[in-house]
Amino acid sequence: MDSPLRDLAFALGEVPAETRKHISSETRKNALPIWNQELRERAATRIQQRALVESGRVGVTARNVFLRSGAVGKLSSGTPVSEVARAAEWGLGAGKKIQSRSKKGKPYTRTMGPVFPANRRGGHVVHPAASDSIPRFASLWIQTARRALFEAEEKA
Repeated sequence: MDSPLRDLAFALGEVPAETRKHISSETRKNALPIWNQELRERAATRIQQRALVESGRVGVTARNVFLRSGAVGKLSSGTPVSEVARAAEWGLGAGKKIQSRSKKGKPYTRTMGPVFPANRRGGHVVHPAASDSIPRFASLWIQTARRALFEAEEKA
């Protein structure tokens, strides 16, 4: 079976490093708004907006486009985003009991309440956004590479 992505991977192995760098930078520049839009459309709560959408990043290499979310930054309370990202994405449930310790070290149990959404195996924000945006990224990558290769050929 013929695949445009496979053809692109073979073609990129033969082009100069400067052209590959240009393709990566153009892909990164155009992919970040797509990723942020997909995340923003799915965030239903404020915690999802802060923890998952605002920490969305895109990384591009010669062979991959990496979609990241929920790892960078802090909430206004000072809590690292990485600590709440899992619960914001997959849910935690209102009746979840959590063992904590006070500042003096005394253990206590508290109920989470409705801060996080209900449990969902497929995720609430990041995973649905990734599954919908991957075809768009593939198309973007192919279009960007074709345009850059044609421009490099015209210059030569």
